[in-house]
Amino acid sequence: MPDVTLVVRGLAEAGEAGRLEQAVGRVGGVEAVSVNAEKELLAVSYEGGEAELERIEQTVREAGFEIEPTPGAKNAGG
Repeated sequence: MPDVTLVVRGLAEAGEAGRLEQAVGRVGGVEAVSVNAEKELLAVSYEGGEAELERIEQTVREAGFEIEPTPGAKNAGG
């Protein structure tokens, strides 16, 4: 199961972390989600590969946030 951490811009407002966590948690194959709003980080454990990672990233964008992969994130999908 790959793990990936993404930098998510725009999490400063209260409630945004929970909203994003719920949205990503609904993506198929996602096993665990953790959001740290203070550090603007989203950590996700999921089953799958590059296609699933792209779905997670798209979900973050659709929720209204900008994302930046942390080093090594593009290799997480295998």
